[in-house]
Amino acid sequence: MARNLLRVARRFSAAPEPTAPVKLFGIHARYASAAYVSAAKEGATAKVETELLAFADAIEKSASLKDFVKNPTIARDEKVAAVAKLFEGSKTSHFTTNTLTALAANARLSEVDKVIDAYSTLMKAERKEVDAVITSATELTAAQTKKISKALEPHLGAGETVKLTTEVDPALLGGLTVQIGDKYLDLSAATKIAAISRSL
Repeated sequence: MARNLLRVARRFSAAPEPTAPVKLFGIHARYASAAYVSAAKEGATAKVETELLAFADAIEKSASLKDFVKNPTIARDEKVAAVAKLFEGSKTSHFTTNTLTALAANARLSEVDKVIDAYSTLMKAERKEVDAVITSATELTAAQTKKISKALEPHLGAGETVKLTTEVDPALLGGLTVQIGDKYLDLSAATKIAAISRSL
């Protein structure tokens, strides 16, 4: 019995600590990574993402909240107290409130949008999402978009899924450009015409 308990104890003690799914750099990344790792210990990373995005949305919709968050003349203590009051009685996780409180205490609440962007990057890595931007001369149909999405699959890693965004740029004349991760492919008519012109 004692040996079995010892084995169980060792198994739990050897469990690795959660880590961020991708290494990010900079002060905003440090806040985001700390929030992610803390939330990951309780399987709450998605909940924190939802809460942070909701806070970002609230800032955009409320001029007074946006002014408060961005105003550098408001004292740190006042911002800390305001954050506590804002979430008082809510079901917001302590991971989110602790992150916002830390930003306020360190006079960085005005940079919360960058921290949220960094956290979103971590969540995309967790979900193995790869951003792809398709820019075409004219608006693509749903069928064309689906076909392009399918064509991008060979460029994805194991388990990755593509998150497609489409944009329209008449200057391309025809064809399209594809930005997937750090890869860029230019199939536009404008580029082909320019290449022909240079060869003349």
